[in-house]
Amino acid sequence: MADEKFETLDLPMSEVFSWSEDKTPLRDALWNHYMDTSNKNTLETLETLKHLKAYESMSSDEVKLEAEKVLQEA
Repeated sequence: MADEKFETLDLPMSEVFSWSEDKTPLRDALWNHYMDTSNKNTLETLETLKHLKAYESMSSDEVKLEAEKVLQEA
């Protein structure tokens, strides 16, 4: 059985959020957001990984809520 929270991270943003038409998977959109906020500084990649790892311990609803906060501020 697939883990629901990981399924959410793999869905296109347009399927997760009614306000988005973006077909990028949520996991990739979050990665892109955190990399952009670090100005694509590869030395800060570990920090980006820490942000993304936090989503793995969240429920599907928590993933949606937290991702929406992060991605709508951008």
